[in-house]
Amino acid sequence: MANWPFADQRARLARMFNHQRMRDASFTPKDKRNPTHEETQVVDVITAFGQLQGDRHRADYDMGWKPVGTDVADAITLAETAFAKWRAVRGETVARDHLLSMFGAKR
Repeated sequence: MANWPFADQRARLARMFNHQRMRDASFTPKDKRNPTHEETQVVDVITAFGQLQGDRHRADYDMGWKPVGTDVADAITLAETAFAKWRAVRGETVARDHLLSMFGAKR
């Protein structure tokens, strides 16, 4: 959201994101047996997003779950790694196409 130049609108923009649609957006490398480096990075980001969403849901709704320090550290590491991978490929066509699909755009 920091890239949105209108600070007073950032919160409204953030609420427009539908996490289920984002999580469920499909992505398949063109050649499943030999994905490109960029495709592998996008898959890793997608996988991390799903894991982090699941962890957040568990933390919010599973009253029996008692997270420990390593749970938190692992989630932080996963998020940092996913952001680094996304920064590395976000300008690639494969990443931009997937980003559009996360918002509901059809190919």
